[in-house]
Amino acid sequence: MRVWTRAITRRAWLCVQVAFLLLLPEATHAKLCGSDVQGHAVPCACGDTVVSDVSLADDPVGRTVCGGDGLIVRAARAAHGVTIDLHGRSLRGSGRGVGVWIVNGGPGGARLLSRGQVARIAGFRDGVVARGRQSVARIEGVAAIGNARDGVRVQAVGYTIHAVETQDSGRDGFSLGGTGFQVTDGRAVRSGRFGYFVMGSGGSIGASGAENSALGSGHAGFSITGVGHHVIECHATGAAHEGVHLNGMHLVVSGCVAQANAGDGISGIGGDIFLSGNQATGNGNNGISVHGVHVVDGGGNRGTGNRGGHQQRAPIQCQIGGLSCVP
Repeated sequence: MRVWTRAITRRAWLCVQVAFLLLLPEATHAKLCGSDVQGHAVPCACGDTVVSDVSLADDPVGRTVCGGDGLIVRAARAAHGVTIDLHGRSLRGSGRGVGVWIVNGGPGGARLLSRGQVARIAGFRDGVVARGRQSVARIEGVAAIGNARDGVRVQAVGYTIHAVETQDSGRDGFSLGGTGFQVTDGRAVRSGRFGYFVMGSGGSIGASGAENSALGSGHAGFSITGVGHHVIECHATGAAHEGVHLNGMHLVVSGCVAQANAGDGISGIGGDIFLSGNQATGNGNNGISVHGVHVVDGGGNRGTGNRGGHQQRAPIQCQIGGLSCVP
């Protein structure tokens, strides 16, 4: 009886070990990868650590569904900021881990891009994550699709995000913090909470001819907090609450359009906010309604067809600092 019991116990323990290994395929095989790993080019697979420039070709990471992280960038010993060129490939996750997790991109930060055509980062817990002064310099030409939490989450210094799209993010399309960053020509579609959640200081959100747009956000299209941000030519449509929500200081909001959102078009409170050339049309509650200390109407702001459906009084079409907008 004891021999039989010991045999059963050994078999059960073996099954547990095998199951554990199957659940962690990347952890057992993860390695360093890139164009120069001790003088050799090493293809990247799921869970690998990028330590030098890499341009994906037929790498395994683009041919399999990753059980955890896709690629982890740790290039602290690189001579320059590394370039990760996804080259139009798709990184696919199973609801866990990060598609591209940039821990250290080398001096000046990494460049994550896709030459040739847009690359997809889909089905992870987070699409792209970068945090720290030496993490990332630029993200361009990628689409983060169907990630369970955030499409792109960055907290760094002086980075640029250009021509990036997020779709169906469980929480925020773009979650952005740090200082001195710029985001242009971006698009956030059907984000669970905010299309753009902007924190930190000194961010430039949009530029003339390179607007950022948020469509169908679960709460607000743009949530702007922090200090010293410039929000230029944003476009918010179809949010479940506000199109653009402001709660910060030393903000400039210019040329934004908020249309057909269920709540206010552009609203909020703060200090030293300058608004010019913004439009709010056909929103479910107020149009433009921004209050606070030293909130300035720079002209050209207007609201039309906003319905006031969430309040007993008549809707505010356009009011800045307690006064009707200047034509």
